[in-house]
Amino acid sequence: MQTRLSTSELPANPASKPAANERWEAYLAANPRGQFQQSWRWAEVKAAEGWQGALETWPAGAEDLAGGFLMLVKPTRLGRVGFVNKGPVLREETGTEVAQALTAIQRVAREHHLRAVVLQLPDGSQVAPELLWRQGVGKSPVPGILDATLVADVTGGPAAIEARMSRKARQQSRQAGKAGVKVVECGREALPIFFELMLGSCRRQGAPPNPGRLELFERLWDVWFPEVRLVLASYQSQWVAGLLLLRFNRRCTFWKKGWNEACPELHANAFLNHRAMLLAAEWQCDEVDFVGMDRSLALRWRENEPMEEALAKSRYAFNLRLGARPRIVPPAQLYLPGRAWRWVADRLLGCPKLGHWLMRRMGG
Repeated sequence: MQTRLSTSELPANPASKPAANERWEAYLAANPRGQFQQSWRWAEVKAAEGWQGALETWPAGAEDLAGGFLMLVKPTRLGRVGFVNKGPVLREETGTEVAQALTAIQRVAREHHLRAVVLQLPDGSQVAPELLWRQGVGKSPVPGILDATLVADVTGGPAAIEARMSRKARQQSRQAGKAGVKVVECGREALPIFFELMLGSCRRQGAPPNPGRLELFERLWDVWFPEVRLVLASYQSQWVAGLLLLRFNRRCTFWKKGWNEACPELHANAFLNHRAMLLAAEWQCDEVDFVGMDRSLALRWRENEPMEEALAKSRYAFNLRLGARPRIVPPAQLYLPGRAWRWVADRLLGCPKLGHWLMRRMGG
């Protein structure tokens, strides 16, 4: 028997949580592959952007769960699409369990009349791609969804964290502190300040802000607190940089960041990130996820290829100096109900320009 829950069934009082929700959250917390994108709280956050959450679980006995997944569903210009982000989360990733999970995903897709489902397995998943292909999941990766990241170990206390940082990063952090840069932890009332800092970073990078409205950050805070923290750096009474941190299990995600380019010579960002890593350790986290890295560079790093020049010119050099190391994560893949459509989509996704066009159309 399966437990099923939708965000349309959420109680008016957020403090009142369905039993299925609490059982799933406990299961995620105990599973090493559980991540915040599969938390029911994430469905509550994304509901403010028009996504509907559908939770599917199945038992391993009277009390335990064998697995499950959270699917987010949203109307787009190409019809309704689903997104299973960092799921399914299985107790054991055997061929039988994977097949059962994919069958459940396909059934939910039919019930919600979905044109497509984007599926990205959890970080650390050992599911062989062949198991997905046999169940009709496409072979070509979906563009625009992170398939590598940078992670820093924050165990062992402050001295161990600093020892893993480069000499340059330690010097820059100390210089910022001596120059008068202050790092403070702030509450919900400081979210407008952080939002403006983030908008500045987005404009500089030529990227649209995500989320694009302050209200969505406030929604995140209300749903995720106290597992969310905001740290801001200031200099001479001016806010210059900020980080928004999310904790789930033993991982702290530096989810969003912002900087207004003020006083680059003071290295406020080095000081801010250093202090945030120490805060993550105090928060009982084992690692910090800096969210994102170029997959080709991460693969070259894993193969120990010479790449000092390429990294020095990349935007990832800053996080590497802080002690972060590349981590490859499973790519997102596309499931379409019809076999002919799968063939077409695989070829579209195989061409970068056409793949990005297809995903923009599916973006709503």
